[in-house]
Amino acid sequence: MNISRLIAALLGVVLFLPALSNAFEDDESCLMCHKYPKMGRVTEDGTQKSYYVMPDTFSRTVHRNVPCRDCHSNIKELPHKPVKEGVTCDSECHSIENPSTGKPFSHAPIYNAFKESVHGREKQEKGLEADKPYCITCHTNPLYNEAEKAPPKEIIDRCVVCHEDEAFSAKWYNHTSRRIREIKRSSKEIVALCSSCHADQNLIERHQAAAAKEGRELGRKFPYAAVAYQDSFHGKVTKYGNTDAANCLDCHASAENYYLSVHELRPSRDPKSPINKANRVDTCRQCHKTADENYAAIDPHPTHFKEDNLFNYYAEIIYAIVGNVALVGLVGMALFETWGRKRDGVNWVLRVGTSWRRRRKTRTR
Repeated sequence: MNISRLIAALLGVVLFLPALSNAFEDDESCLMCHKYPKMGRVTEDGTQKSYYVMPDTFSRTVHRNVPCRDCHSNIKELPHKPVKEGVTCDSECHSIENPSTGKPFSHAPIYNAFKESVHGREKQEKGLEADKPYCITCHTNPLYNEAEKAPPKEIIDRCVVCHEDEAFSAKWYNHTSRRIREIKRSSKEIVALCSSCHADQNLIERHQAAAAKEGRELGRKFPYAAVAYQDSFHGKVTKYGNTDAANCLDCHASAENYYLSVHELRPSRDPKSPINKANRVDTCRQCHKTADENYAAIDPHPTHFKEDNLFNYYAEIIYAIVGNVALVGLVGMALFETWGRKRDGVNWVLRVGTSWRRRRKTRTR
C-alpha cells in the first residue's frame, strides 16, 4: 500500500470514528463543525462565545431528538452565514409533535406566561430590563436521569410486550421518568438562585437610582429581600439543612399549580399574588395550619432599620447589649477564677480528662 492510500485510509477512520460516538441523529451535518472544542469566536464587545456541542453529552439531554434547525430556523444553508438572530424559547418544534394535541410542540404557552410575570423580558434586552432573568438563567439543557446508565431492564421488558420497539420504549422511559420524578430544586438551591439577583448590591443600586430619577417607587422589600430572608428564622434553618421551612417560592408562587406559577410570579400589589394582603393567610396556612390575620402580619423579611421596623431595631440593640455584657462577664469570671487558682498554687493538668490539681507539699524530716 503506497503512502497516499495509507493517509487516505487513516483520514477516513479519523473522520468516521466521531460519527460512531454520536448517539443522536445529525441528519444536517451540524457536527461537521460544531464537534470541535475550539469552535467559537470573540464578539465585537470582547465576549467569548463557544459554539461547541459535546455529542456524547447532548445525546443524553432532553433536547436530543430535536433537530438543530427546529430552533435555529434562520439557518438556510451549510456552511451558514454569521448568525445575527438568537434562538428564543417560544420557537415551535416542527419535527416534534405534541402527542396530546397532534400539533408541533412549543414552549410558547409557558413562555407567554413568563412574559407577563414580574420577571418578563425579551431575550435581548438593554439597560435595567437586562437585569431580569431569562429562561436560561434558571433552566439548562438537563440530562436524562444522570444516575442511570440505561433504563431498568424490567421496565423495558414490560413495555416492549405492547410497544415492541425496544429503542422506542427506552426513549419514552427516559422522557417520562425524568418528569414524573421529583425534580423540584431544593430549598438551598432556590434561595441561592433568587439571591444571585436579589442580593446583588450593584443591581439593587442601579434600580434604586433609576427609580429615584424617574420618580417611581420600588417595592418596599426590594433592596433587602434576599438578605433579610437569610437573617430570618426560615432562612437560618434552611441554611443548615432543614427542608420543611419556607423558601422564596413557597410564598411567592402558588401551590395550586406550582410548576406554572413559578413562571408567572407577581408583585404583592397584584390581587392574584400569594403574598397579596388578601391571600397571605392562606399562604401561611400551607405550613402553619392555625395561622390567622395576626399571624400573617408577621414580617417574613425582618429588617433592623429604624424607619422600617422600630421594634426589631431596638430589640436588636437590647439583645446585643445583654449578650455582650453576659459574654464579657463570663469570660471575666473565668479569668478571675483562673488567676485565683494559680495564685493558690493550683494548676490545670490533663489526667483522665481535665482537672485542677494542687501540688503536693513534700514533708521535710
